[in-house]
Amino acid sequence: MKKSILISASILSAVCIAIILVIGGSGYMKKKTIEKEYQQGVKLIQDYVTDYLVKNYEGIEKIEWQGIGVEYRNSPILGPSLFGNYVDTTVKIFVSEDTYFSVDFTLTDETEYDNDLNKYVKSSSLNSRNTDFSIQTDLENATDELTPSEKEDFKNFKKSSYGSKKAKVVYNLDIYKLTY
Repeated sequence: MKKSILISASILSAVCIAIILVIGGSGYMKKKTIEKEYQQGVKLIQDYVTDYLVKNYEGIEKIEWQGIGVEYRNSPILGPSLFGNYVDTTVKIFVSEDTYFSVDFTLTDETEYDNDLNKYVKSSSLNSRNTDFSIQTDLENATDELTPSEKEDFKNFKKSSYGSKKAKVVYNLDIYKLTY
């Protein structure tokens, strides 16, 4: 009698553990699938912006992408947010070896998810006018409180058909959790 109870308890424990592993594993796999989609969408942004900078701005020594920041908006009680996760990518635009300014781009502003294609596609807002606006606004914000001598580092950075074809480019699609 004791032996059959022990066997039944062992079988029940094994089944419970298997169920937990399946549920946990499927959650993990779903998260990894979503992260792959984020990487595909952010790659569109990084490729477009890098190409645009190299062709249309001179005075750039290096373009360095900072990865993919994700704010997971899940509630333990309510589950995933109706608005989805917040996903962004930041580019550092170096005008000298150690002088740069940063520009942020968000996945939902620059791309759209196409359910028929099951991937992100470039949205109409990812265009030269909006990219120029973001660059100029973030450059002004970065240099606003600098001294005149510190602003000298940025004097060669300007919109130009010569571009910066020799700029070093560092792409980064690593995902990290955004912290505030």
